[in-house]
Amino acid sequence: MSWPWALLKCILTSRSNLVLEDSVTDDFRMVYRQGDHVCALYASPEQQLAAAIEYIQGGLSRGERCLYICGEHSPAQFRDALREAGIDVDAEERRGALILLTKFEAHLKDGSFEPARMIEVLKRAVTEALEAGFSGLAAAGDMNWVIDEAPGTEKLAEYEALLNRFYRENRALGLCLYNRRSIPSARIDDGIGTHAYIRMEGPILVKNPFYEEPEVAARRTARPADAEWKIAELARKVRLAAEAV
Repeated sequence: MSWPWALLKCILTSRSNLVLEDSVTDDFRMVYRQGDHVCALYASPEQQLAAAIEYIQGGLSRGERCLYICGEHSPAQFRDALREAGIDVDAEERRGALILLTKFEAHLKDGSFEPARMIEVLKRAVTEALEAGFSGLAAAGDMNWVIDEAPGTEKLAEYEALLNRFYRENRALGLCLYNRRSIPSARIDDGIGTHAYIRMEGPILVKNPFYEEPEVAARRTARPADAEWKIAELARKVRLAAEAV
């Protein structure tokens, strides 16, 4: 099921403070919280933008600084999409609430990927956000940089495992956006294995039955053949959650 942007915005507005309290609360929810590390699995540019914009709108509404690492869309294209969604991009950037980077300024700085370096970047970003008076950091990244296969990309699972600890221990939350059409199945499997909640279509975060704790995930071996059936099972959980809302 596709979620038109107008409907998505209506749902988000009406449910901006919703935390589900019924018997399925542990299985899904519709709000992000500090400490979260969520994987968005998307299949089209429209789905990617919907997930990223929804996330940034939420961060701005909570008084957080939003840091977004662009990938499939250039910073200029992403700014245009944010404006279309009603965000005053110029004002948010002027006050430091919105920071857009390219993959070459973040994950692939100096032409390689190093998990420890990225964790340090995020640590500084949290410190600077708090010092500037924001309530925390809402970080998000388009993961399409893994397609470049730059040196260090094989450490993806290690990095995602480190992020789980990082977000739990800091006033921050993270969203990793994976294009399930273009990113190799092995990397998709790593993404699924390292995020406690998954977002697919619509503003629903489902609890991930394939999540592995950081100690296990850091040294996991990707199972690319498993990616498709895991996605199918997660999509089934999303449909059930949507019916319950």
